[in-house]
Amino acid sequence: MSSEQSDGREHGYPLEHLARPDLPCLPGTVAAPDRGEDVLDLITADLLAQALDCTHRYGSFHLAFSGSEGLEGLCRRMMFDPDLRRFPWDRTHLWIGDDRCVPRNDPLSCYGRLRESLIIPAGIPITQVHPIPATDESADEIMHARLDSELSSRLRGAGQLDCVVLDVDGSGRVGGLFPGEEAVLETNRHMRFTQSDHPEGEQYWVTLTLPIINDARMIQVLVQGEAAGLAMRRQAVDPREAMQFPAAGLKSSERMLKWYFDREAASSQS
Repeated sequence: MSSEQSDGREHGYPLEHLARPDLPCLPGTVAAPDRGEDVLDLITADLLAQALDCTHRYGSFHLAFSGSEGLEGLCRRMMFDPDLRRFPWDRTHLWIGDDRCVPRNDPLSCYGRLRESLIIPAGIPITQVHPIPATDESADEIMHARLDSELSSRLRGAGQLDCVVLDVDGSGRVGGLFPGEEAVLETNRHMRFTQSDHPEGEQYWVTLTLPIINDARMIQVLVQGEAAGLAMRRQAVDPREAMQFPAAGLKSSERMLKWYFDREAASSQS
């Protein structure tokens, strides 16, 4: 370390406000914005690299995208960032990772929102978009069969999703997996019905389960805001089981699991 760096100055200017905070030790990799970038820069750079690599290796890119409102900013960035013009949307299969049990024209429909913010602007071929028939009482079974069929029929790279994009909140929710839900303990099925205890909005959901998420080639988890940052710090120090904190069920193993902390989450202090 140079003398300029060691006293916290570079060219006479203090760098304390630019210092990277200590990040919690979590399974996989933890990233946070550095100078001149934001958390969406980090996510989109990794997502583009994964998409290009998978289309080169396997001929297509199977992306599962959570319906969480917390990912709306990421959707907008993917449509307007000039660095993402090379994204292979024409060879991308988009799976809706979770949705409320409402009609697709309902304002609460995750598919409806993603259709306007991502699917139509990106020009993804409609045959390569896989929404959840969330009002069907057999939606979990239908989607399990579709995932099995589509992923196993790939000539190369069969059997796995190439990337799953999620966010986490202060309760540890990921996708449509909520604390206390039996679906968090699922070991075989790709999709399950779940129920949120949130007082506002539709309580019933259909969601990808941890087995198929953890089997994906890459898992990206956005951690944004003080509440989510504090929750992840506490989880790193005093781990809870996935039943109480669903994000604890995300595993890295030989797959790539990466947590992306925005500035507020990275700066949170317990």
